[in-house]
Amino acid sequence: MDNRELAKTIVEKIGGSENVKLYTHCITRLRFILKDKSKVDEEGLRQIKEIMGIVDRGGQYQLVIGGDVERVFNELPPFLPGVDQEKPVEETEEQTTEEKKSILQTVMSYVSASIAPTITVIVAAGLINAILAIAVQFFGLSNESSTYTAWSSFAQIAFSYLPVWLAFSAARYLKTDPYVAAFVTVATIAVFSNGEGMTMFGLTIPTVNYSGAIVPVLLMVPVLALIDRFLTKHLHKNLIYMFKPLISAVVMLPLVLFVFGPIGAFVGTLLVEACVALMKIGPLSMAILAALHPITVIFGMHSLFTPILVNELATSGQTFVLCRALAANFAMAGAALAVGLKAKKVSNKSVGVSASITALLAATEPALYGVLIPLKRPLIAACGAAGVAGIVIGLLGVHSYSMGSFNLFTLSFTIGGDSMMNFYMACGCAALAFALGFVFTWLLGFKED
Repeated sequence: MDNRELAKTIVEKIGGSENVKLYTHCITRLRFILKDKSKVDEEGLRQIKEIMGIVDRGGQYQLVIGGDVERVFNELPPFLPGVDQEKPVEETEEQTTEEKKSILQTVMSYVSASIAPTITVIVAAGLINAILAIAVQFFGLSNESSTYTAWSSFAQIAFSYLPVWLAFSAARYLKTDPYVAAFVTVATIAVFSNGEGMTMFGLTIPTVNYSGAIVPVLLMVPVLALIDRFLTKHLHKNLIYMFKPLISAVVMLPLVLFVFGPIGAFVGTLLVEACVALMKIGPLSMAILAALHPITVIFGMHSLFTPILVNELATSGQTFVLCRALAANFAMAGAALAVGLKAKKVSNKSVGVSASITALLAATEPALYGVLIPLKRPLIAACGAAGVAGIVIGLLGVHSYSMGSFNLFTLSFTIGGDSMMNFYMACGCAALAFALGFVFTWLLGFKED
């Protein structure tokens, strides 16, 4: 069916427009927040060949579409009149599935939704650093030149002011004032730009480096949202415009400086120490993380690593943990290609080859949901290949200077520092993972139903 017919059918199968609170999309998935999931005809959705998989996680009902997701998404508005594409509509008196989420799901939804919009800035900064590194290595650009300094400083802003982007994003998610959240966050960064030993109310302000710190912001914004709602309810309507932002900012700044900042610094230190511990374990830890990565994606648990990755980048400028996805993504691409070349059914051949190409150039969901999961054995082969490649990554100490989904283009995330060696090692590990994914799948075989 064409994209318009597919969009219409999807809306019908998920219970109609009256059952949808929010809809959006990522690179491969349509994402819905539904009022009542019992109204979904899931079996009917699974019969639609254009839908590669269904993920019900964290209050979101996700349909894996693949590369055509944006075209299908653009056909949805006529069938979802009045439904917000960016934030949930007002709650009704009916019980919604969001109210049934566990505390952990609620927290992870908040963290993931807050961090996700900021990743684009991190990716851009990482690529700028990669281009600078290439220019220094191969085109004679001096790292002491004003051109290098200007662009390097420009890229560093993405990490130094990451808490500001995060505060704005988190505030939008919690439906509070994003500008007050950003204002308070900038203020905390500015406080320590003048040095240590400052006092407030006669108390010495704890010394915390807020530049790049994400945990204090994630703790601060929910409290700001509570204060915002309290003031909206109790202030006279003629005073809200002037005094609500003033009171919110005046209350929140001391709370951040004396409470959330120190707590966030402690939690951030624990995250860094956890990453250091993983690196000390070395090859074994990376093998486990890489082998389990496809499974965590299936269950939506891969987002649990996002705060760790962002914290790694913000504190040290590089991330070790992200490279688990390097091994897994290329292993899945290799496994999908093996299916495409070995399968007897024309449909499996076509899907396998196209999914492999998509995984190499963009995203792995078509390979994972369209090939590996349905055939089962290729998934096992890909996990095994990722684990072996993960051992090599751990032994070599390969790391990334930015974050995002690894493919042929984003291997440039591993370019940084004074040498190209990390990039060369990353390319070698990617080739190894791809080859092993292909070979393991070919040897294990698979049953075509």
